[in-house]
This record gives sequence, C-alpha cells and structure tokens, in this order.
Amino acid sequence: MTIYLDTSVVVPLFVDDDHAARVRAWAKSGPNVALSAWTLTEVTSALSMLVRTKRFTQAERNDLKKAFDDWSRRGRMLDFDAERFNDARLLLLRHSRLRAPDALHLAIARWSGLELATLNGVFREAAIAEGVPVVEL
Repeated sequence: MTIYLDTSVVVPLFVDDDHAARVRAWAKSGPNVALSAWTLTEVTSALSMLVRTKRFTQAERNDLKKAFDDWSRRGRMLDFDAERFNDARLLLLRHSRLRAPDALHLAIARWSGLELATLNGVFREAAIAEGVPVVEL
C-alpha cells in the first residue's frame, strides 16, 4: 500500500526534532510513499522558517532541500486539480480545528484513496472521521 505523507512526517526525516528517531525508524521499513506538490511547498516553507529562526544557515537549508528533493523523487508524486481546494474548504467547514494546509493534504489523500501518515493529532482525528486510514508511526 502507498502512504501519503504529511509534512509533519517528512521534515523529521531531514531535520532533528522530537519525532526524528521514530519517523526515521519507520522509514527504514521501506514504505511506498506518495507526496504532492503541496508537500514540496510545505517542506520548503518549513526549511525556510528554520533559516528565519536562525537554526540553519541558507547554505544548510539548501543542502537539506537538495537532500529532500533527491529523496522525494523516489516516491510517487500525486497530481491533483483545483477541485481538491474545494474539498479542503468543505473539510474545514466540518472540522473547525483543522488548519487549511492540513485540509488540503487530507483532501488529496482521500481523493487518491491512500493511507495517511501524520504526526498532527487534530489532522489525524479529522482523517479518521473522514474514513481515511491513518498509519501508526
């Protein structure tokens, strides 16, 4: 089964944080993964935030981005159309605690019929409520 990865799972693959050991151990099991252009955008934003907060330099961010880009080519890249934004909007109306970026990820995962991996509790709850299977990490 292919698993759609939320940004909360992707970033710890490249950046040390509280979840890195658990996510990296799970990734070593070799799951088939899927990403979207939205994932690429969010990961790049997260890496840039680490520069703004002075955790990484621009050069370090560029190295992390290159590593991420190389890694992401091994996964399945999902295409989605503008209708997923409307789906995300409807999800936001049903789940008031869900953030817009997560609603778009959820819309993409549900539309693609894929399992989801996320570390975000609110996102996880919304996915389960919407009938999207969530992988335990």
